[in-house]
Amino acid sequence: MIKYFFAFWLFVLPVLAKTVGAIALTVNGNPITTWEIEQLHQKAHIPKEDAVNALIQERIEEEEMQKQGIFATPAEIEKRITQIAAQNKLTPEQFEKALQKEGKTLTSFKKELAKQIKKEKLYQRILAGKLKKPTEAQIREYYESHKKMFTIPGKVKIQEYLSNDPRALQAILMQPMLMLPNVKITPRTLDPRKTNPQLMQLILETPTRKFTQIIKLGKDKYAMFFVQHKGKAVTAPFEQVKQNIMLRLMKEQEQAQLIAYFEKKKSEADIKVIRKP
Repeated sequence: MIKYFFAFWLFVLPVLAKTVGAIALTVNGNPITTWEIEQLHQKAHIPKEDAVNALIQERIEEEEMQKQGIFATPAEIEKRITQIAAQNKLTPEQFEKALQKEGKTLTSFKKELAKQIKKEKLYQRILAGKLKKPTEAQIREYYESHKKMFTIPGKVKIQEYLSNDPRALQAILMQPMLMLPNVKITPRTLDPRKTNPQLMQLILETPTRKFTQIIKLGKDKYAMFFVQHKGKAVTAPFEQVKQNIMLRLMKEQEQAQLIAYFEKKKSEADIKVIRKP
């Protein structure tokens, strides 16, 4: 029985390998395998049809990068790594250990970054000279048509916790009733329309009766906030959300331009389906 079983797998495994690694389609002669489609389908939790379309666009992007001589230099990659590490307050050694915990190596991460940098450069070239800054009238029209998107609570009651030691604030997060001499607690009532937008965003994203994350305000100055109560929702003033609306409209323009560009390239591409994914 064992011999027959072994012989069966000797026959089946090569067949499975051929199927899994088989070419599903080609884009201008560049292959896309069934394995790639399956991997993206599972990792991104998207339908196989969407995975196929994403990989087709990826092949077209790669071809355009090659045609236009777009690449990422080692200096650009190192600079991006330094920025990411700094944003996460990590030393190079700590950053590499964090990557290892995620099952990545520094080499594989550099490859991902190179791919991302090249894609950014390609998109910048595609969009160059094609985007128009929204007018005041367009921004106002969007605001009036989407007021529900810009509702904010009325006045918000919080407890402000300030300290020169983030570990003290962390201890209170673990034991909220803890009283420490190096932590100053002040009750405050904030008006969202008159408060720093970044701070207000942090507080609005935090559920009632919960602490915000700890933030650094300056040298040896840290804070967190306990959200006690959020007042009845009101519509944010136009001037307060004007910048956000402009950025949103610009982003919509970018997406529309990129979709149109790649749809045209896709229609022009020689796409040959060899087998169903």
